[in-house]
This record gives sequence, structure tokens and C-alpha cells, in this order.
Amino acid sequence: MKLSMATSALSCYIEAGLSERETLQAMRDSGFTCIDYEITDNMLEGDYEKRAEAVRELLNELGLSATQGHAPMYNPLNPPEHIDCLDLYTRTLRFCRIAGIPQVVIHPGAIQGDTREEFFEKNVAFYKSLIPAAEETGVSVLIENIGNYADPYYLWNGADLREMLDRVNHPLFNACWDVGHGNHFWPEHGNQYDSIVALGDKLTALHIHENNGYFEEPRRHHRIDMHTLPYASVHSPLSFDAILQGLKDIGYKGTFSFECLVPAKKGNARFVYQGEQVTKLQMLPLSLWQKYNSVIWETGKYMLETYGLFEE
Repeated sequence: MKLSMATSALSCYIEAGLSERETLQAMRDSGFTCIDYEITDNMLEGDYEKRAEAVRELLNELGLSATQGHAPMYNPLNPPEHIDCLDLYTRTLRFCRIAGIPQVVIHPGAIQGDTREEFFEKNVAFYKSLIPAAEETGVSVLIENIGNYADPYYLWNGADLREMLDRVNHPLFNACWDVGHGNHFWPEHGNQYDSIVALGDKLTALHIHENNGYFEEPRRHHRIDMHTLPYASVHSPLSFDAILQGLKDIGYKGTFSFECLVPAKKGNARFVYQGEQVTKLQMLPLSLWQKYNSVIWETGKYMLETYGLFEE
């Protein structure tokens, strides 16, 4: 199994004015040869096909393979007025085909107050509307587990996600298991091994990161999707043994893809000194980001080697 990293971790450097080449080179220099490529709204505007060709050429030059991608995140059941989700995600699939990205995460939607059955019916209808574009491009749509006790998303575990895929019932629709999202439940609802086994051969992509999960006492639900690196918190109940054993038992063929947003831009940190906003230490230089992510690569290598799954 090869290691991969999500390019969403680099978005703050792109926003700061660095080129995509510079940021992707830093990722390559961290050790990663596979990536989860983040597709943003602006990439899909205008001549997006030409932009996709440029992405493919750049990745080839840098020795990177985009083994999976991530579509722009909107609620397809209740999008903003200016967003046509069917059109947006059709363009996403066409972008992926040209850029050489074989599969892409497209999140489900939700409407507050809907029952579990209403959630499933509406999302199955949405995903089925994407079948023509998926067949046209040959790009696989990845449905990702998402939800918690306090929101109207019902893809809590592998059995839920497998049910969604079985209802869509198309070979170009598969699963992305997000271990951080799967960690937002009480132990009896959040067994990662069982979820991975339930997905079986429909599991073709992963999001690996960590968070503190839940609080036992008091049992009041708490969810912060931290996207931190593995082993960053002693409070996390997430078992990487359960995850690796599950992947081994199902013969998982995809990459071990980190979705760690570190080091993060501290966008919520506020300090005003003598009437001026101070942001000198708001984010680390790219050279230090590379060092952080070199450690993540080494961590992933250790985890996979321990289970006899590492592939250069």
C-alpha cells in the first residue's frame, strides 16, 4: 500500500501567493508520490479542461500520481442559489478524467429534520443523477461517511455507507472511509474494524487523520473535525490497529491517504497590539510544513510496515 497526502493541506500557502508547483514540490519532497487532489470552484470555471490538462502535466513533471480527488463541498440537497450541483459535479468528473484522477469524493447532502430514510432516498436520487457523467468519464464517485449524533447526516458507519452504495447500485460508485469522521461516536457505534469489513471491496479510498472523538463523562456529544496528525493527542480513542487489521483482512487495494491539515493557518487566532492586527506567526513557512509532513510520511510507513502492507 502506498502513502498519500491531501493537497487541501497546502491551500493556505496557495492563498498566500505561492504557486501550485512550489507547494506540490514541497509535498513531493516530504516523501509522498501519491496525492488526494483538492478540486476547488475556481478550477472548474471557464476553460477548466485546459486547466485540467495543465494539472496532469504538472503532476507528471513532479513525479506525483493523483490516486484520488476531492470535489468542492456543497450540500447537494440544499445548495446556495447560485450553485447547480449537477452541473458542478459533472464538470468535476470531466476535470478528473482529463487530469488523470480516477476517483473523486463527492459529499452527500442533508436537510435538517429529515429522517434517516428521507436522507437516504434524497441522496440516492442525487447520486443516481451523476451516473451519466460517471459513465461518460469513467471516473468513480466516492461517497464518504459523515454524520454525528447532532446533525442530519446518517452515514455513521460502514454498514450505513454500504447501504447507500447498494441502493445506488452502480460499479462506478464506491466508498471513501474517513477514520476521523468515524471517530465521532460512542464506542458501541464507532468500531472502525467492523466498518471497514462491512465496506469490503467497495472501499477504494481513505482519509487518515485524528481527533479527540467523544467525551465519556458527561455523555454530551462533542464533535471537532480536527484533521490532526496521528498520535497528536493522548485523548483520542481511535485505534490504528483496528484500521490496519481491517484493511489487511479485506485486501484493500487503494492508498493510505492522509487528510491532515497540519501545520494549519491559525485563521481564528486574533491579537491586536497598539491598534494593529498582528499575524507574524499566523502560519509556518513552507519549509517547516515540509518537515512536519516528512514526519507524517515516516509515521505512515511505520504503521504500514508493522502490518506488512508498505509499498514504496
